[in-house]
Amino acid sequence: ELNLLQHAIFDKLTTLQNHSNKMVFEQIANTTAEQIRKEIQKLASKEDLALFKVDPGLYFRSISTRSCKEEPSNRTGEFLIQPTQNDEPFLGYCEQTAFGGGWLVFQYRYDGSVDFYRNWTEYRNEFGSMDGEFWLGLEHLHRMTSAQKHELLVELKHFNGSYMYARYDEFEIGNEKDQYPLARLGSYTGTAGDSISIHKGMKFSTKDRDNDKSDCAKLWKGAWWYKNCGYANLNGGFKNG
Repeated sequence: ELNLLQHAIFDKLTTLQNHSNKMVFEQIANTTAEQIRKEIQKLASKEDLALFKVDPGLYFRSISTRSCKEEPSNRTGEFLIQPTQNDEPFLGYCEQTAFGGGWLVFQYRYDGSVDFYRNWTEYRNEFGSMDGEFWLGLEHLHRMTSAQKHELLVELKHFNGSYMYARYDEFEIGNEKDQYPLARLGSYTGTAGDSISIHKGMKFSTKDRDNDKSDCAKLWKGAWWYKNCGYANLNGGFKNG
């Protein structure tokens, strides 16, 4: 009987030990994942991110975020974005101060240092640098906006310092097969005037791919969802004055 009791006690202790070890391991794993997440979110370049992609065992869902709106740190800066589990992660810039935050910045211009008169491949992929002027890329935009509902915010600052904005309560970009059309654009609010609604449904055009049949990209020295050629040309020539 004593022997049986000792075995029973030993079995209980072993179970408790295993349970305790599991809890410790889970705690360590969670801490490690959070540390890795914080380190990766501090990445300074796409080259750094490429190093992590070499290891196929790294589980990006635990260290990335689906959108800037869901980024738990609520901090403005570069973060690893992965819209769905099947998407390849990319570095995006989250703006967390304007209009309540949660905005993924996909175009930023302020001094004309980056040439935006680019070809289709560059607009599809991305160009520029997040520490300066940049374009995030149409493919990223398509994957983000097709994964869940998004809004669009355009902020404009005049050289004299005046500020205006345009906000649309829905925004979605189609796929490359359909030439990345401006598939959805919701209701407008703002102070800049609605200059984009007329472009709704139009395919994207660049200097080497005329999808509006009017050569608007070449005429306006930019790339956009042109329509005869329209009223908005935010990727056009930057006039410093």
